[in-house]
Amino acid sequence: MSRRITFDFDVQRFVHATAYLVERCGEATKMKLAKLLYYADKEHLLAYGRPVTGDRYIKMDFGPVPSCGYNLMKHDDRASVEDQVLFDKYLSVQDNDLILKAPADPRYLSETDREVLDHVVASYGRLTPALLSKLSHREPAWKAAEMNREMDYRLFFAGNGDTKDVQQLVEDDQELKDALADVELEELFGILRS
Repeated sequence: MSRRITFDFDVQRFVHATAYLVERCGEATKMKLAKLLYYADKEHLLAYGRPVTGDRYIKMDFGPVPSCGYNLMKHDDRASVEDQVLFDKYLSVQDNDLILKAPADPRYLSETDREVLDHVVASYGRLTPALLSKLSHREPAWKAAEMNREMDYRLFFAGNGDTKDVQQLVEDDQELKDALADVELEELFGILRS
């Protein structure tokens, strides 16, 4: 079994998914967007084998928080300058509110991304940040993680028995990525030894 399921953060998808959600939800706080993105990433993973954004989710007091995306929302130095410029082109943050500056560019969101984002808006878009926080505390991935630590994507599948085939494909893909990473490390060590 692989170490853990991971994905690569896609800043374009993150920015455009966030803009898409803000445009459709109206009022949007950082906390609300963090939960909406979590549910979008989870639903897309369960249905299509990959999350929308690929961000790492961290267990925090008020629920899951997308690590790289949150760095962009709070203008943290850990976000690259290029990523921050892209985020700031479409969104601004005033206190805790996200303000749409430009609509999402549909070229960066697949049809399935938009389908899942629309479903998340319909299901959770009218809920308050506090209620979304309480709901997210029921998530097996949040419950199992240590506070301020990364949540395991493998646990996004918990309690969703009808997704076994997708889960197996995702786990097989992760094992392949892990094996390739190990081979690359061995090659690097071989070069360093010579």
